Amino acid sequence: MAPLGFLYSLGKDLKKYLEWKEEEKTVNSNYLEVSGLNKRMEETGYKLRWSNRENVETKLLEKYEIAWEIDKKNRIRRKLVNKGDQVLLAKKKN
Repeated sequence: MAPLGFLYSLGKDLKKYLEWKEEEKTVNSNYLEVSGLNKRMEETGYKLRWSNRENVETKLLEKYEIAWEIDKKNRIRRKLVNKGDQVLLAKKKN
């Protein structure tokens, strides 16, 4: 195998390894408290709120972020959604 072909192959495999899979996770109204997510986010200076899916892009422009639940071991990040199809957002407190 030519050196450039080897490097391309190595880079392609590395890119695949470093990519994170994204999923949605449906949760109920108690999840934020029971899981400790609300407390952890408050401790790091973030406030959580639910947003209707159609408002998410506008909220992102208003400095909100999608609140992802991270699974480092399996390289998965999960967007939390409630039964009303609202997405969990976070915003850094001033």
